[in-house]
Amino acid sequence: MNKSGVLNIPSDVSEIKVQNYINGQWCPPTTNKYLSGWNPTTGQQSYAIPDSNNVDVDNAVRAAKSAFPMWSTTSPEERAAILNRIADLIDQYADELAVIESQDQGKTVFSARTADLPLCSGYFRQFAKCVVEGFVEAKSRMNAPCTPVAVTQVENSVLQSTTQHIPSGVAALITPWNFPMLMICEKLAPCIAVGNTCVVKPTEITSATPYLLTLILQAAGLPKGVANFVFGTGVNAGEPLVKHKDIRLVSFTGGCVTGAKIGAMAGGLLKRVSLELGGKNPSLVFNDCKLEHAVATHIRAAFQNQGEICLSASRQYVQSDIYDKFVKMFREMTLKEVRVGDPSNSKTYYGPMVSQQHMEKVLSYIRLAQQEGAKVEFLVNPNDATIKNVAKDGRLTVNGMEGGYFIAPTLITGVKQNSRVMQEEIFGPVVCILPFETEEEAVMLANDTQYGLGSSVFTQDKARLDRVMKQLNSGSVWGNSWMNWDDNMPFGGLGCSGTSREHGPWSLEFYTETKAMYNLSSR
Repeated sequence: MNKSGVLNIPSDVSEIKVQNYINGQWCPPTTNKYLSGWNPTTGQQSYAIPDSNNVDVDNAVRAAKSAFPMWSTTSPEERAAILNRIADLIDQYADELAVIESQDQGKTVFSARTADLPLCSGYFRQFAKCVVEGFVEAKSRMNAPCTPVAVTQVENSVLQSTTQHIPSGVAALITPWNFPMLMICEKLAPCIAVGNTCVVKPTEITSATPYLLTLILQAAGLPKGVANFVFGTGVNAGEPLVKHKDIRLVSFTGGCVTGAKIGAMAGGLLKRVSLELGGKNPSLVFNDCKLEHAVATHIRAAFQNQGEICLSASRQYVQSDIYDKFVKMFREMTLKEVRVGDPSNSKTYYGPMVSQQHMEKVLSYIRLAQQEGAKVEFLVNPNDATIKNVAKDGRLTVNGMEGGYFIAPTLITGVKQNSRVMQEEIFGPVVCILPFETEEEAVMLANDTQYGLGSSVFTQDKARLDRVMKQLNSGSVWGNSWMNWDDNMPFGGLGCSGTSREHGPWSLEFYTETKAMYNLSSR
């Protein structure tokens, strides 16, 4: 923040110098080593990211531990006031933050500005209100330090039973690259709202807006040590953070393999852990659906945010008697409406993959589908003059952005249910559409996965909708929609999609400890 009270948010990601934020101060990594951040639109190196290690982690945890006694005893009203100031600053600088988020992650500026950033500020306002007023579902638990549970008579005495929800201590918050700032706010807001302190370890792939968030936290008056940020890799910074003896709980969002390792490390040290992992999400489209609405929704569910959403509907099953019509409409509507290219252009539907490594991963699945004999179509409008070339595996060359990590909207049909393309999370603009005959087969196909994060059902038959939704093994199920959000509802997955639940009152349950107290008094 400069002398006039204005935050110095740069207009280009290359102008950012990311530093760790520990005990209210920005500092270089103790090793003085840095990683390279890349602009996915150009494929050029754009900025440097600290390659922090266990020493930096220990410094951050010690700062959080020292701040805990003060912050945990700060009144809910004072904590709420700071959270509301954080929200106000996010809104004030949303235009600038959206540009940096796009340059760092590849998502469109429009998406970052209209979807991600309003949610970021919304989380802080939601939990500021919650710790003062309480959720409707949780008022008896959260709107007072001690809440009565029961009063029972014991001989000539009265036993009063109460529960107290108290902050847990120092939390580790480890976040992914697909929603760099949003996922931090989703965890940070409830964590500090209830009185915890924390160390945030953002992904090293997209560290720009997480760093800018530290500027906002300080400008909002968050006391030093309450939220500390350590940047770096999972091996050098994430693992020491999870294993640190003073970390009481761990919240992680990311891939299944990494999540399993973190779960094993944290669980073995008796730390509370929440894991929100990947998904291979099915959607079932029955022959009585509103077809045009279903097609439009499934295009969005396949390609929004480059398909880099854990809830993307990458497995779409359509009843056989409308299958050909659905696929035809899907193809035609995608060719007409989904434009790939410059994420700063308001007409662009989605931008590049987040990194070259991730682009190669996505392309490898496309090549696998081709090798297995599936029908693979790249839905690029031939009249789009911005597309210079479409490679055999779907990589796009965009005029003026030849080094960018772009992939065509990819439609795969004729693929087998047991193919890795159908069973593994691709996390890109790749969708498989298969037919089914009966309701029983649809449910079987949908549940034939190691994942269980989200699913959707499209039908106008209310009885069928209720029946099928109840049979799907997913943490979230949508009827005739996709990813319509209610942040007071629990969010989490089954199987390889994770453990625990967060959002709304479930976040407050995760970030607090419950104490039972019994008071025996004479009548």
